[in-house]
Order: sequence, then structure tokens, then C-alpha cells
Amino acid sequence: MSVRNSEALGRPHRSVLSFDNMTSLTTEAVHKALRRFFPEKNDDFPSDYVEELAELRAFGITTEEQLDEMLHRRVEEVMEIDRSPMSESDIRMHSRDSGEEFVAKRVREGFWFSYPALLRIALELEFGKSYEEYAERRDGIVEPGAAPNGGPATAAGDSGVREGPPSVS
Repeated sequence: MSVRNSEALGRPHRSVLSFDNMTSLTTEAVHKALRRFFPEKNDDFPSDYVEELAELRAFGITTEEQLDEMLHRRVEEVMEIDRSPMSESDIRMHSRDSGEEFVAKRVREGFWFSYPALLRIALELEFGKSYEEYAERRDGIVEPGAAPNGGPATAAGDSGVREGPPSVS
């Protein structure tokens, strides 16, 4: 249908390139999207999603549609990570930090991560090393061999890569 025919029918012409059909991402929209893609049992950590929204925006995800597209691409892999068994040392560490009953419930129900962590796993899968570096700066983690002023790092013998679920906060 041409622009002229569209206007003749009383409908405004909308370019395929217009962005007026994209809804800006809000903290409420982030939580809603996570509820659509992930199980309800993972929605057990109170969050206002302000930090998560800032992270999404830092990586160019500024609309509900963009978030939905990323989660759609990554949901299966994220859930596989969530279902994977934790090591004994991780279980001990989380038991100390969060309590034995908290960890026992997760072991029984076969999941580990709450919504904010699932979102961060998706971001790590989507953006790889650039998100890992962002998260390290966010968390104040300095890797061995990293230059303190942001300059070139020195070579290190251990790459820091480990098996198992990614570490997310």
C-alpha cells in the first residue's frame, strides 16, 4: 500500500524505520520481561532493577523489544547454566554467605540464580569479554596482571577461566 493510499484510508503513514513503536525500557519492564522468560521460582531476590537497567543501557539495550530479543536468544543457555550442579566448594561458600537452608532449597529444586543473576548471565553470554570486563569494573575486581591505570596488562600464566556456571553478582 502506498503512502497516498494509507492516508486515504485515514491511517497515518508510518515508516518502517520509525522508532515510535519501540517502548523505552524501564525497571518495571525489565522485571516483567524476566518473568516472561524465566521460572517463577527464580524470582526470589528483591531488586528494584535500577542497576540492571543501567547495565542494559550501557550495552545498548534501551527498549523492551531489544531486551526480549536478547532473552529469547539466550534463555535456553541461561537455564542450562542455572540447572548445572554447583561444586562442593561453591555450595560451602554459598551456605556460609546465604545460609544452609537457602542452599539446600536450591539443591532440592535444581536452580541457583535469581532474576538479576540470570539477566547478568544472559548479558555475559551476549556480550562476552566486554561484559565480563564491565562486571569486573562494576564489582571492583582487578585481575592479576591488569594495569591499575587501564593501560596494557602484563601477561599472566593463569587465564582465570574455570569450568561451571559463570560467577555473577
